[in-house]
Amino acid sequence: MSLSLMYYDIVSYVVILCFFMCIFTIFYLFSLGLMVGDIVLNKEYNSLEFNWTFLPSILIGILCYFNLSFVYFDSELDTQDLVKVMGRQWYWSYEDSFKGVYDSYYTDSLVNSVDNPLVLNYNKSARILISSSDVLHSFSVPALGLKMDAVPGRVNHLTYLPDRLGSFVGYCSELCGVGHSFMPNHY
Repeated sequence: MSLSLMYYDIVSYVVILCFFMCIFTIFYLFSLGLMVGDIVLNKEYNSLEFNWTFLPSILIGILCYFNLSFVYFDSELDTQDLVKVMGRQWYWSYEDSFKGVYDSYYTDSLVNSVDNPLVLNYNKSARILISSSDVLHSFSVPALGLKMDAVPGRVNHLTYLPDRLGSFVGYCSELCGVGHSFMPNHY
């Protein structure tokens, strides 16, 4: 939770910085126009430069606002389940309220399957915390639109609402060593 709050603080700082840069640019252009007089404001290229500065500044401010509201919404979203995912060479470890702590290894079969698949409860939002104990991994389930990097020493998170029933196959999509191809996810 502290990582998302730190990200929220950084985005807030960037939004404030963009706002004051826009105000400073507008103030500078108008004060330049007042100091020099009508010569600056009547030339065509100065209005073009003003538009090149003002309109992108407004658009960047709008994008920062939407990003900030998305980060705030994601950090305040109530979740019913918490799942911890740890990438290891060359298997996944999970901790959830359904099975507890368990490892998920590749089984030698025609379909890329694992011995202990991760189970998410249907229609119950889950916060998935993802990290790695050794090298970079990437927790990916393309059929569900899930993909998040597992970075050693860092906890990434995503919130997911399982809205479909079924069994879905995912992969480690970051080249993590010789056993990379034997590291599927199954849900």
